[in-house]
Amino acid sequence: MVSLSKTTTEVFKDSKICKLVIISCFISCLIFISSFSSNNLFAQENSDCMECHADPAEVASKVRVDHVTGEVEIVTMVVDEEEYHASAHGGEDFYCIDCHSDLEDSEGEHYPNLQPVDCVTFCHDDPAATFLEGSHASLMQEKGVQLPTCKYCHTGQKSKMNTPRADNLEHRGDTIEKCGGCHEKYYRSYRNNLHGQVTAMGYVGLDIATCVDCHGQHTILNSADPESTLGSEKAKETCGKCHPGAGNSFVKHVAHPAYKDVGYYKSALIALKNIRKDPAEIKSIVKSPQTLLTVLFVAYVGLLVVTFAQFGTHMLLSWLGSILDDRKENKSDHG
Repeated sequence: MVSLSKTTTEVFKDSKICKLVIISCFISCLIFISSFSSNNLFAQENSDCMECHADPAEVASKVRVDHVTGEVEIVTMVVDEEEYHASAHGGEDFYCIDCHSDLEDSEGEHYPNLQPVDCVTFCHDDPAATFLEGSHASLMQEKGVQLPTCKYCHTGQKSKMNTPRADNLEHRGDTIEKCGGCHEKYYRSYRNNLHGQVTAMGYVGLDIATCVDCHGQHTILNSADPESTLGSEKAKETCGKCHPGAGNSFVKHVAHPAYKDVGYYKSALIALKNIRKDPAEIKSIVKSPQTLLTVLFVAYVGLLVVTFAQFGTHMLLSWLGSILDDRKENKSDHG
Protein backbone atom coordinates (compact mmCIF):
# COMPACT_ATOMS: atom_id res chain seq x y z
CA MET A 1 0.00 0.00 0.00
CA VAL A 2 2.87 2.32 0.84
CA SER A 3 4.67 1.50 -2.39
CA LEU A 4 1.52 2.27 -4.42
CA SER A 5 1.22 5.68 -2.75
CA LYS A 6 4.84 6.48 -3.48
CA THR A 7 4.46 5.42 -7.10
CA THR A 8 1.39 7.69 -7.52
CA THR A 9 3.23 10.65 -5.98
CA GLU A 10 6.21 10.14 -8.29
CA VAL A 11 3.97 9.92 -11.35
CA PHE A 12 2.19 13.23 -10.59
CA LYS A 13 5.53 14.95 -10.04
CA ASP A 14 5.93 14.73 -13.80
CA SER A 15 4.04 17.81 -15.15
CA LYS A 16 3.50 16.25 -18.58
CA ILE A 17 1.75 13.24 -17.10
CA CYS A 18 -0.34 15.50 -14.82
CA LYS A 19 -1.50 17.64 -17.77
CA LEU A 20 -2.35 14.51 -19.74
CA VAL A 21 -4.50 13.20 -16.88
CA ILE A 22 -6.35 16.52 -16.52
CA ILE A 23 -7.05 16.74 -20.27
CA SER A 24 -8.27 13.13 -20.28
CA CYS A 25 -10.69 13.86 -17.43
CA PHE A 26 -11.99 16.96 -19.22
CA ILE A 27 -12.58 15.06 -22.46
CA SER A 28 -14.33 12.29 -20.55
CA CYS A 29 -16.69 14.86 -18.99
CA LEU A 30 -17.50 16.30 -22.41
CA ILE A 31 -18.25 12.86 -23.82
CA PHE A 32 -20.48 12.13 -20.82
CA ILE A 33 -22.43 15.37 -21.25
CA SER A 34 -22.76 14.94 -25.00
CA SER A 35 -24.30 11.52 -24.47
CA PHE A 36 -27.45 13.35 -23.28
CA SER A 37 -29.74 15.26 -25.62
CA SER A 38 -29.14 18.98 -25.35
CA ASN A 39 -32.92 19.47 -25.31
CA ASN A 40 -33.13 17.45 -22.10
CA LEU A 41 -30.53 19.63 -20.41
CA PHE A 42 -31.52 23.09 -21.60
CA ALA A 43 -34.97 24.46 -22.28
CA GLN A 44 -35.64 25.32 -25.90
CA GLU A 45 -35.46 29.09 -26.22
CA ASN A 46 -38.54 31.06 -27.27
CA SER A 47 -36.42 32.78 -29.89
CA ASP A 48 -36.12 29.43 -31.70
CA CYS A 49 -39.92 29.31 -32.00
CA MET A 50 -40.20 32.97 -32.97
CA GLU A 51 -37.90 32.48 -35.96
CA CYS A 52 -40.91 30.96 -37.72
CA HIS A 53 -43.97 31.95 -35.70
CA ALA A 54 -43.23 35.69 -35.78
CA ASP A 55 -43.00 35.65 -39.57
CA PRO A 56 -46.32 35.50 -41.52
CA ALA A 57 -44.38 34.22 -44.52
CA GLU A 58 -43.30 31.12 -42.58
CA VAL A 59 -46.54 30.08 -40.88
CA ALA A 60 -50.21 30.42 -41.80
CA SER A 61 -53.64 29.74 -40.32
CA LYS A 62 -55.10 26.33 -39.53
CA VAL A 63 -58.41 24.79 -38.58
CA ARG A 64 -58.70 23.93 -34.90
CA VAL A 65 -61.41 22.02 -33.05
CA ASP A 66 -61.87 22.74 -29.36
CA HIS A 67 -61.50 19.39 -27.60
CA VAL A 68 -64.03 20.39 -24.91
CA THR A 69 -66.75 22.38 -26.69
CA GLY A 70 -66.28 20.96 -30.20
CA GLU A 71 -66.20 24.50 -31.58
CA VAL A 72 -64.48 24.75 -34.97
CA GLU A 73 -62.47 27.86 -35.71
CA ILE A 74 -59.69 29.10 -37.96
CA VAL A 75 -56.73 30.41 -35.99
CA THR A 76 -53.48 32.02 -37.05
CA MET A 77 -50.18 30.48 -36.05
CA VAL A 78 -48.45 33.87 -36.24
CA VAL A 79 -47.40 35.17 -32.81
CA ASP A 80 -47.39 38.89 -32.16
CA GLU A 81 -44.23 39.17 -30.05
CA GLU A 82 -45.26 42.46 -28.44
CA GLU A 83 -48.67 41.06 -27.45
CA TYR A 84 -47.10 37.84 -26.23
CA HIS A 85 -44.55 39.57 -23.99
CA ALA A 86 -47.32 41.72 -22.51
CA SER A 87 -49.40 38.64 -21.67
CA ALA A 88 -49.40 36.64 -18.43
CA HIS A 89 -47.13 34.01 -20.00
CA GLY A 90 -44.78 36.47 -21.68
CA GLY A 91 -42.26 36.73 -18.85
CA GLU A 92 -38.66 35.57 -18.97
CA ASP A 93 -39.46 32.53 -16.82
CA PHE A 94 -41.87 31.01 -19.36
CA TYR A 95 -40.99 28.95 -22.40
CA CYS A 96 -43.22 27.89 -25.28
CA ILE A 97 -42.52 24.24 -24.46
CA ASP A 98 -43.85 24.73 -20.93
CA CYS A 99 -47.32 24.53 -22.49
CA HIS A 100 -46.47 22.72 -25.72
CA SER A 101 -44.65 19.91 -23.98
CA ASP A 102 -44.94 17.55 -26.96
CA LEU A 103 -42.34 19.74 -28.71
CA GLU A 104 -39.78 19.47 -25.93
CA ASP A 105 -37.50 17.10 -27.86
CA SER A 106 -38.12 18.54 -31.32
CA GLU A 107 -35.85 20.77 -33.37
CA GLY A 108 -36.75 23.03 -36.28
CA GLU A 109 -40.02 22.40 -38.11
CA HIS A 110 -42.58 20.23 -36.36
CA TYR A 111 -45.85 18.51 -37.15
CA PRO A 112 -48.80 20.96 -37.22
CA ASN A 113 -51.35 19.24 -34.97
CA LEU A 114 -50.10 19.63 -31.43
CA GLN A 115 -51.75 18.26 -28.33
CA PRO A 116 -54.30 20.67 -26.77
CA VAL A 117 -52.78 22.75 -24.00
CA ASP A 118 -53.97 21.48 -20.63
CA CYS A 119 -53.86 24.51 -18.34
CA VAL A 120 -55.05 22.54 -15.31
CA THR A 121 -52.59 19.65 -15.41
CA PHE A 122 -49.51 21.74 -16.13
CA CYS A 123 -49.79 24.69 -13.77
CA HIS A 124 -53.21 25.87 -12.65
CA ASP A 125 -54.57 22.88 -10.76
CA ASP A 126 -55.33 24.86 -7.58
CA PRO A 127 -57.58 27.59 -9.09
CA ALA A 128 -59.21 24.97 -11.32
CA ALA A 129 -60.03 22.77 -8.33
CA THR A 130 -61.36 25.80 -6.45
CA PHE A 131 -63.69 26.63 -9.31
CA LEU A 132 -64.81 23.07 -10.13
CA GLU A 133 -65.49 22.22 -6.48
CA GLY A 134 -67.30 25.48 -5.79
CA SER A 135 -71.04 26.14 -5.66
CA HIS A 136 -70.93 28.24 -8.84
CA ALA A 137 -69.82 25.27 -10.95
CA SER A 138 -72.19 22.92 -9.11
CA LEU A 139 -75.18 25.16 -9.82
CA MET A 140 -74.24 25.36 -13.50
CA GLN A 141 -74.07 21.58 -13.71
CA GLU A 142 -77.44 21.23 -11.98
CA LYS A 143 -79.00 23.53 -14.58
CA GLY A 144 -77.32 21.70 -17.45
CA VAL A 145 -75.11 24.64 -18.36
CA GLN A 146 -71.75 23.73 -19.87
CA LEU A 147 -68.89 24.75 -17.62
CA PRO A 148 -66.52 27.32 -19.12
CA THR A 149 -62.95 26.32 -19.85
CA CYS A 150 -59.95 28.36 -18.72
CA LYS A 151 -59.64 29.88 -22.20
CA TYR A 152 -63.24 31.08 -22.17
CA CYS A 153 -62.44 33.69 -19.53
CA HIS A 154 -58.66 33.97 -19.82
CA THR A 155 -58.26 34.70 -23.52
CA GLY A 156 -56.49 37.51 -25.34
CA GLN A 157 -58.30 40.03 -27.49
CA LYS A 158 -56.53 38.98 -30.70
CA SER A 159 -55.51 35.43 -29.86
CA LYS A 160 -56.29 32.81 -27.22
CA MET A 161 -52.57 32.22 -26.74
CA ASN A 162 -52.06 35.73 -25.31
CA THR A 163 -53.54 35.09 -21.87
CA PRO A 164 -54.06 38.58 -20.38
CA ARG A 165 -52.80 39.63 -16.99
CA ALA A 166 -55.36 40.20 -14.24
CA ASP A 167 -54.98 44.00 -14.42
CA ASN A 168 -55.25 44.13 -18.22
CA LEU A 169 -57.95 46.70 -18.99
CA GLU A 170 -59.31 44.87 -22.03
CA HIS A 171 -59.56 41.70 -19.93
CA ARG A 172 -61.42 43.54 -17.16
CA GLY A 173 -63.95 44.83 -19.66
CA ASP A 174 -64.27 41.41 -21.26
CA THR A 175 -65.08 39.72 -17.94
CA ILE A 176 -68.15 41.94 -17.56
CA GLU A 177 -69.47 40.78 -20.93
CA LYS A 178 -68.59 37.14 -20.20
CA CYS A 179 -70.44 37.18 -16.86
CA GLY A 180 -73.33 39.07 -18.44
CA GLY A 181 -73.66 36.38 -21.10
CA CYS A 182 -75.18 34.09 -18.45
CA HIS A 183 -76.39 36.58 -15.85
CA GLU A 184 -78.37 38.85 -18.18
CA LYS A 185 -80.68 40.15 -15.46
CA TYR A 186 -77.80 41.15 -13.21
CA TYR A 187 -75.88 42.54 -16.17
CA ARG A 188 -78.74 44.95 -16.93
CA SER A 189 -79.06 45.99 -13.28
CA TYR A 190 -75.29 46.44 -13.01
CA ARG A 191 -75.47 48.88 -15.91
CA ASN A 192 -77.97 50.92 -13.85
CA ASN A 193 -75.37 51.30 -11.10
CA LEU A 194 -72.60 53.93 -11.07
CA HIS A 195 -69.96 51.23 -11.56
CA GLY A 196 -71.76 49.82 -14.58
CA GLN A 197 -72.48 53.23 -16.09
CA VAL A 198 -68.80 54.17 -15.94
CA THR A 199 -67.59 50.87 -17.42
CA ALA A 200 -70.23 51.18 -20.16
CA MET A 201 -68.43 54.35 -21.26
CA GLY A 202 -65.24 52.31 -21.71
CA TYR A 203 -63.43 53.08 -18.46
CA VAL A 204 -62.46 49.85 -16.68
CA GLY A 205 -59.63 51.02 -14.44
CA LEU A 206 -58.79 49.30 -11.16
CA ASP A 207 -60.69 51.98 -9.23
CA ILE A 208 -64.03 50.95 -10.78
CA ALA A 209 -65.55 47.65 -9.72
CA THR A 210 -66.23 44.91 -12.25
CA CYS A 211 -67.99 41.62 -11.51
CA VAL A 212 -64.87 39.82 -10.24
CA ASP A 213 -63.83 42.70 -7.99
CA CYS A 214 -66.96 42.19 -5.88
CA HIS A 215 -67.90 38.55 -6.42
CA GLY A 216 -64.44 37.00 -6.62
CA GLN A 217 -62.78 35.04 -9.39
CA HIS A 218 -62.77 31.27 -8.90
CA THR A 219 -64.53 31.07 -5.52
CA ILE A 220 -67.89 32.59 -6.41
CA LEU A 221 -70.57 32.20 -3.74
CA ASN A 222 -74.09 33.52 -3.36
CA SER A 223 -74.16 36.76 -1.39
CA ALA A 224 -76.41 35.06 1.17
CA ASP A 225 -73.48 32.76 2.06
CA PRO A 226 -71.48 34.21 5.00
CA GLU A 227 -68.25 33.06 3.31
CA SER A 228 -69.07 35.02 0.16
CA THR A 229 -67.02 38.12 -0.59
CA LEU A 230 -70.33 39.98 -0.29
CA GLY A 231 -71.59 37.98 2.68
CA SER A 232 -72.45 39.58 5.98
CA GLU A 233 -68.99 38.87 7.37
CA LYS A 234 -66.87 40.02 4.43
CA ALA A 235 -68.85 42.72 2.63
CA LYS A 236 -67.16 45.58 4.49
CA GLU A 237 -63.73 44.15 3.71
CA THR A 238 -64.59 43.77 0.01
CA CYS A 239 -66.05 47.28 -0.33
CA GLY A 240 -63.22 48.69 1.78
CA LYS A 241 -60.65 47.79 -0.88
CA CYS A 242 -61.93 50.69 -2.98
CA HIS A 243 -63.84 52.63 -0.32
CA PRO A 244 -61.71 52.87 2.86
CA GLY A 245 -63.79 53.07 6.00
CA ALA A 246 -66.83 51.37 4.49
CA GLY A 247 -69.19 50.56 7.36
CA ASN A 248 -72.53 48.88 7.95
CA SER A 249 -74.49 51.67 6.28
CA PHE A 250 -72.23 51.70 3.24
CA VAL A 251 -72.62 47.99 2.48
CA LYS A 252 -76.38 48.47 2.19
CA HIS A 253 -75.63 50.13 -1.13
CA VAL A 254 -77.76 48.58 -3.88
CA ALA A 255 -75.22 47.29 -6.39
CA HIS A 256 -77.89 45.89 -8.72
CA PRO A 257 -80.79 48.37 -8.77
CA ALA A 258 -83.90 46.77 -10.24
CA TYR A 259 -86.06 49.86 -10.66
CA LYS A 260 -85.90 49.49 -14.47
CA ASP A 261 -86.71 45.78 -14.40
CA VAL A 262 -90.36 45.06 -15.20
CA GLY A 263 -90.02 41.67 -13.52
CA TYR A 264 -89.33 43.36 -10.19
CA TYR A 265 -92.63 45.23 -10.33
CA LYS A 266 -94.47 42.06 -11.34
CA SER A 267 -93.04 40.16 -8.38
CA ALA A 268 -94.05 43.00 -6.06
CA LEU A 269 -97.63 42.94 -7.42
CA ILE A 270 -97.82 39.15 -7.01
CA ALA A 271 -96.55 39.45 -3.43
CA LEU A 272 -99.16 42.13 -2.78
CA LYS A 273 -101.94 39.88 -4.11
CA ASN A 274 -100.75 37.00 -1.91
CA ILE A 275 -100.32 39.15 1.18
CA ARG A 276 -102.82 37.05 3.16
CA LYS A 277 -101.30 33.75 2.12
CA ASP A 278 -97.66 34.77 2.52
CA PRO A 279 -97.24 38.04 4.44
CA ALA A 280 -93.52 37.38 4.95
CA GLU A 281 -92.78 37.90 1.26
CA ILE A 282 -94.28 41.39 1.09
CA LYS A 283 -92.52 42.28 4.36
CA SER A 284 -89.14 41.28 2.92
CA ILE A 285 -89.80 43.44 -0.16
CA VAL A 286 -90.77 46.45 1.97
CA LYS A 287 -87.68 46.11 4.18
CA SER A 288 -85.33 45.77 1.20
CA PRO A 289 -83.21 48.86 0.34
CA GLN A 290 -84.25 48.11 -3.23
CA THR A 291 -87.78 49.26 -2.39
CA LEU A 292 -86.71 52.69 -1.17
CA LEU A 293 -84.64 53.18 -4.32
CA THR A 294 -87.57 52.09 -6.47
CA VAL A 295 -90.00 54.44 -4.69
CA LEU A 296 -87.62 57.36 -5.20
CA PHE A 297 -87.19 56.44 -8.87
CA VAL A 298 -90.96 56.17 -9.46
CA ALA A 299 -91.55 59.46 -7.60
CA TYR A 300 -88.83 61.17 -9.64
CA VAL A 301 -90.15 59.87 -12.95
CA GLY A 302 -93.71 60.73 -11.88
CA LEU A 303 -92.65 64.28 -11.02
CA LEU A 304 -91.00 64.64 -14.42
CA VAL A 305 -94.08 63.30 -16.20
CA VAL A 306 -96.45 65.61 -14.31
CA THR A 307 -94.18 68.64 -14.80
CA PHE A 308 -93.74 68.12 -18.52
CA ALA A 309 -97.41 67.21 -18.93
CA GLN A 310 -98.45 70.49 -17.33
CA PHE A 311 -95.87 72.40 -19.33
CA GLY A 312 -96.99 70.73 -22.55
CA THR A 313 -100.66 71.36 -21.79
CA HIS A 314 -99.94 75.01 -21.00
CA MET A 315 -98.03 75.45 -24.28
CA LEU A 316 -100.74 73.69 -26.27
CA LEU A 317 -103.51 75.84 -24.78
CA SER A 318 -101.44 78.98 -25.32
CA TRP A 319 -100.89 78.03 -28.95
CA LEU A 320 -104.63 77.37 -29.47
CA GLY A 321 -105.47 80.66 -27.75
CA SER A 322 -103.11 82.60 -30.02
CA ILE A 323 -104.74 80.99 -33.09
CA LEU A 324 -108.24 81.98 -31.89
CA ASP A 325 -107.05 85.51 -31.17
CA ASP A 326 -105.61 85.80 -34.67
CA ARG A 327 -108.90 84.65 -36.20
CA LYS A 328 -110.87 87.21 -34.18
CA GLU A 329 -108.56 90.00 -35.31
CA ASN A 330 -108.93 88.93 -38.95
CA LYS A 331 -112.75 88.94 -38.69
CA SER A 332 -112.78 92.37 -37.09
CA ASP A 333 -110.53 93.75 -39.86
CA HIS A 334 -112.86 92.44 -42.55
CA GLY A 335 -115.94 93.70 -40.78
